Amino acid sequence: MLEPISIGTYTNPTLLFNRLNDELKVLQSQGYSLNIDIDKVGKYTFMDCFFPKTSIANCLAEIIIEEWETLLIGKIIREKFYYYNEEEKEAILNKTKKMLNPAGLNSYHQHQRKEKVMQRILEYLELSKNLIVEGFISFRLKDYQEELELIVNTAVDELLMEKEYQEFIRLLKYFVEIQEPRIEKVQIVFKNNGKFSLLDEKDKPIKHECLDGLMIDLIENEINYEDLLISALITLAPQGLILHKESEVESNETIKTIEKVFGNRVIICSGCSKCEHNK
Repeated sequence: MLEPISIGTYTNPTLLFNRLNDELKVLQSQGYSLNIDIDKVGKYTFMDCFFPKTSIANCLAEIIIEEWETLLIGKIIREKFYYYNEEEKEAILNKTKKMLNPAGLNSYHQHQRKEKVMQRILEYLELSKNLIVEGFISFRLKDYQEELELIVNTAVDELLMEKEYQEFIRLLKYFVEIQEPRIEKVQIVFKNNGKFSLLDEKDKPIKHECLDGLMIDLIENEINYEDLLISALITLAPQGLILHKESEVESNETIKTIEKVFGNRVIICSGCSKCEHNK
């Protein structure tokens, strides 16, 4: 006869019971005569489970990864980033969850974490028949919590970079709006070798006096080609932009930035001799 394993919690006993009960029904459908006894001691609800340790460990690991994980992330955010407003905290939470589960629920990453937690639970149940979920997470899953904290920190860093990028785009758009156009149309040919060329509407290389200083900056200050291109376009403030991409060029961050800054001034060429689609 199976010895009861007692699982206690005060966070969300209904959730725990429902999950354990679902596991119980599966086992009963397989012919096992099993049950769950419930007892309350103060703020804790204890559930005495009369079924195999592996089933209990699997069930608890699922609950911790699918439900408690969000609570743990929220706790880390509240304690470490208390000075952020509620909207910002929610953004950190969502960003962290996406980083943990890039493919959504039941992803490979989530499965890995579940397997690790399940193994820890099985090891613990070899030593004790009583497990309080909150205590187990606090004292037996410290490395798991440290992993979550690391992901939260990374999420915050990425959100800050995204915010800085959006501010950068906003400023560039402002500069473009207040700038008097110095040229009617610019064609940009993005080349397979990572470089680019600027052409006017007659397919002639653009040689404008306002670009001379930028070329000096490129040489003296080691400005990269992408920065030079953005600076040149802001300086020229063309009325229209046509983007050509040679055959192996992907849509990169520079192209996305140009589209965001210049908006409906930008046209992506669907294919011409400059794009070299047929080579």
